[in-house]
This record gives sequence, structure tokens and C-alpha cells, in this order.
Amino acid sequence: MYEVELTARLKNYDQTREIIQKLNPISQFQLDYDDRYFDKNNKLTAEDQEFRLRTKTNLDSGESKHYLTFKDKPFDKVTRSKPEYETIVLDHHNSEQILFHLGYTKTAHYTKHCEVFNLNYEGAAVEIALVQFDELQDSFIEIETTTAKHAETDALFEKLYRLLADLELSKDDLTEDFYIEMIKEAQSV
Repeated sequence: MYEVELTARLKNYDQTREIIQKLNPISQFQLDYDDRYFDKNNKLTAEDQEFRLRTKTNLDSGESKHYLTFKDKPFDKVTRSKPEYETIVLDHHNSEQILFHLGYTKTAHYTKHCEVFNLNYEGAAVEIALVQFDELQDSFIEIETTTAKHAETDALFEKLYRLLADLELSKDDLTEDFYIEMIKEAQSV
């Protein structure tokens, strides 16, 4: 699956949220993501790949689900969008123990607080997340959709860039920085 994603720093969280509301989202909910990243001898990091165990907790319902995700090398250098392979796991603790026993070490751990909106935009199912972290002062927006076909990614990026403009944000607001890198830097200060 190809995750086509734009990530930008927000200038004004509340203003952006109001604009999203005017797009008549299909659904809206609050999620916390407990993200744990793993690597073995820094091999994945060196290849610009990611291996993550995530717990998504819906703050409205209290329901939690666990996901194991591998993100391959970026297929788009500007946005650093990556092919993504994800599966649900039933037991977060035992999944983490399996990774440790296979020689993986935890390289990062943080919580991402999101307000998520799902909408149809120009015929594409799009998810918009307004994102905040305890460790960072900045807020972010993630705009994403997925496709099984690499050939469709360019057209989807164009749709997402138009949506970005509709949200009164520009390509100059996009960030190529990974949250992991920003949080590690903030934690080292």
C-alpha cells in the first residue's frame, strides 16, 4: 500500500480546524497514538525505513487497537512518503517481547495526540489529522490517502496539494522532518 501523505507545521491550529469543519467531514474523533520504534544495529534507520508498534486509543470510546507497521524507503523524495505494510496485533506487550527476542531494540517512544477528520475530496478518501506532541511546541497537520498502485500516487499528491491550499496552507509550510528526529532532539536538550 502506498501512503500518500503531506505533513506541515500549523500556523494557527484553531483557524485550520475551523476550515476543516467547513469541508463537512464524514467523521471526526480524538486519538492518542502510543508509538514505539524498533531497529536492529541501526540497519533500518540507515536505509530510511521504519518499524513501529503502535497503540491507537480512541479517546471518545476508550477503545484501543494495536498495529505493527513497516515503512519501506520513500517513493517520493520531497514528502518522504513511503510504502506502508500494517497489520493488527492482539497483544501489544507480547508483540514487543517478540521483537526484543528477535534482537530489535526500542529506538524511540512517544505519544502523538490527534484530532482526526475523514472526508471525501475530489473523489478520494482523505484523512486529515491535527497533531500535537507533549515534547514539541509546534502543532502539525497530516493529510493522507492511500493507494495500492504506485502509478496513482502523482495524481493523489496533486489532490492533496489542492486540499492543502484550500486549508490556507502552502507548500512552504510542509516539513520533511520526521517526528522521531524532532522529539529525540527535544528530549536531548
